[in-house]
Amino acid sequence: MAPRPVTRGESPKGQQVAKIDWLNCTFAEPAMSVEGFVSLLGRMLGRPVSGIADRGMLGFDSSVKLFARHGSLTSPIGCIAFGGESQRGRWLFQLTGGGCQFVRDWAGLRDLLESLDAKLTRVDLAVDFLEGEHTVEEAVTLYQTGGFQLSGRPPSSRLDGDWINGHQGRTLYIGKAQNGKMLRVYEKGRQLGDPDSQWTRFEVQLGSRDRVIPFDVLTDRDAFFAGCYPALASFIDEAAEAIPTLTKGGEVTLAHLVYHAKRCYGKLFGTLLEQTNATNADLVEEVRIVGIPRRVNLSSLAAGVTWADVQAQHQKVSL
Repeated sequence: MAPRPVTRGESPKGQQVAKIDWLNCTFAEPAMSVEGFVSLLGRMLGRPVSGIADRGMLGFDSSVKLFARHGSLTSPIGCIAFGGESQRGRWLFQLTGGGCQFVRDWAGLRDLLESLDAKLTRVDLAVDFLEGEHTVEEAVTLYQTGGFQLSGRPPSSRLDGDWINGHQGRTLYIGKAQNGKMLRVYEKGRQLGDPDSQWTRFEVQLGSRDRVIPFDVLTDRDAFFAGCYPALASFIDEAAEAIPTLTKGGEVTLAHLVYHAKRCYGKLFGTLLEQTNATNADLVEEVRIVGIPRRVNLSSLAAGVTWADVQAQHQKVSL
């Protein structure tokens, strides 16, 4: 029996607001080298991409970690893995959430993967509501009233996170990843460090077990997101667009890190400025390290985060 296709629906509007937030696929070893594939990927991302050899992973003997460049900064975006008798010459290509945010040509990437006869094994579709237009509580109510019911049966559910105080963020899981489809509804802003944020993310993880993930999911994202569960079809019109979501994520994360830097080292910096002849510039140069913190998504910086935005968010977090 052939695997059944992923359920899809009709997109309520033409603009694509659902984002790819993770991509795994496999394909037979291509005619091009790893270096050639990395170079071609750079064209899809619209920026230089480099690779560094790494150890094996997920049953593959070897891997190459992929990094994207923005100005003088680089950030990990995924990997290529290959080798191993059980893999029979196949490669694994993975783009993380940060890597997916850099892709500017999903149609081109789709064409590339189709030309390689790739098999999509995992695709995550995310829709963001920055002002809490739809919430975790609403998702719980929708689940209880049958909004996520398919074929007459409700999918499994699970709650995780801070459901007593809510400051650290809460998550509702619907379905199971090992069954090929799972919805995560979680408070993204609070996860990033803003305890008062209303930013909620609805994210569907599609897997290839017992189903085929068609390439259309890469370019017709809204339709596939809406078609995953009945309750999701009406959400698209209120979703935030990609760039505002990226900048908001950068603001929240950087402000959270500034808050903790001040809390942990603010007195030290003040003492050094007051008791020594150090200047502000001296202090910054002494402690500055070129690079970006692991928690900061380089794609959010590329989207145009400003110091004024970070200051405003920091003031909010500090209250």
